[in-house]
Amino acid sequence: MPRCTPLFALLFAALTSTTASANVPRTPTSPSQPPSDAAMDASHAAYAQQWDTAIEQSRSGNTLAALIAMERLMDSPLLADFDAERRGRAAQFAGWTAAMQKQPVLARRYLQQALLALPGDASILTTLVSLDLNDDQPAAALEHLTQALARADSPLAIDHHTVSYLQYHLREQPAQRMALLQALFDNGWKIAGTEPTGLWLDLATLQADNGRGDAIPATLARIDTPAELIRLRSDKRFDRYVDRHDARFDPVKAAQAHLDTLRVSGLLDGDLDARLVDFSSTLLMLDRNEEVLALTDDLAEAVAQGQAPSAAKAEWLAWLLNSRVAALRRLGRTDEVLETAKLAARIGTLGPDGLEHQMNVAFVLSSLGKTQEAGAAMAKLSDLSGYGQAAQAVIQFAAARQRGDAAAAAAARAVIVAQRKDARLFHREMLLEEGDLDGAAGVLIEQLRSPLERSDALASLQDMRVYPSLPGDVRIDAAWRELKQRADVQAEVSRVGRIERYDLVGSATSR
Repeated sequence: MPRCTPLFALLFAALTSTTASANVPRTPTSPSQPPSDAAMDASHAAYAQQWDTAIEQSRSGNTLAALIAMERLMDSPLLADFDAERRGRAAQFAGWTAAMQKQPVLARRYLQQALLALPGDASILTTLVSLDLNDDQPAAALEHLTQALARADSPLAIDHHTVSYLQYHLREQPAQRMALLQALFDNGWKIAGTEPTGLWLDLATLQADNGRGDAIPATLARIDTPAELIRLRSDKRFDRYVDRHDARFDPVKAAQAHLDTLRVSGLLDGDLDARLVDFSSTLLMLDRNEEVLALTDDLAEAVAQGQAPSAAKAEWLAWLLNSRVAALRRLGRTDEVLETAKLAARIGTLGPDGLEHQMNVAFVLSSLGKTQEAGAAMAKLSDLSGYGQAAQAVIQFAAARQRGDAAAAAAARAVIVAQRKDARLFHREMLLEEGDLDGAAGVLIEQLRSPLERSDALASLQDMRVYPSLPGDVRIDAAWRELKQRADVQAEVSRVGRIERYDLVGSATSR
């Protein structure tokens, strides 16, 4: 669920990939201090060497010592003898180091100095984005990111969690959200080398809703993944642009083509990144579950033996193990499902998505019919967003009802109702758990009428291949199937979209 993720590790990599050395030219340009003698050259050489030492200290993690040195170096009159590029990079590195030392005021001062030397520099603006987010200033982060995207001469290295957070922050501001996505689109931004087709679908939807139909064909040209094509086909907002009889918009063919593309891109060269997760997800969609297990066998065994990846790899490994959970569940190996979900949660704590994986353990327990254990697992989680609180409460609601605890059920219900605007999915699931089909239908119809939620609602209603429900899901899955067939739901679907049959398996395996 959306939350602010620090960018400092990412920005450190970006900074260290550029020429950060502070070596000054042998012929300083400051008119006030002309290089009249050897002593002058020697002083500049020593000053430059001090910068190199401080930068190396910062790179190696000794940011306290580095900042002490950089403060003195930034105050030196010799800084004016650097050319603009070196002045800017020195101030940028000093700003980044100050931010690492949790001195945001000093960091911002140095970064503003960097921008004075290098106006509009994309790398400096990107560093400011991280500072803005850590200062809880999303509006400033959005402004600096949009400027950086416009000025960058290549795809910008921005963490996808940052984009997700800003998207969430702008969920009620469609014009600003569309501008951010358009800037990312124009910049050619990708997630670990893969097109973020889900975001481009969001962009196309915003364009359709805000009078930018002229831009939609270019946006759709970069959407070729099966899940997004299903959403395009199901939504009448795109009927002018999507020929459902064209092979280009055939989700099954697209899934196979996507696998081939990922292979050609070097997916199976052993690198653990977003492409491998995308590959496993597409295999699941094509119901090639044994291949998902073969892909993840060695990784799962290594994790089970106590091996742990770097933080950068942990994010992707945890989601790969999550794909393994789905494959094991479909193949009937339910005794391994929970164990693997717990492995994913353990690895997930090393990356930015730890809460999601801990919640997944609770949802797996619930599906397996271990309702009280699921509630206990959820109760351990804290510092949740409103959406997260609703997810937690829906599990606790079911557990309370099962043990006949009316007070606990009422308390959980109150949480879900309070968060229903931002968490209609869990509000609907709670009503299905209660057996209130009228109420659940009302929420589903609200989702179909919402420009923001329609795409996901239509996707959940498509006729996909399904597997038998797990013990804890039998009753609620049956209620969902009954909900889909209601006349009022079908009427709203017909007004805004359509339901089609696909020889693919959706993410909700038993629905």
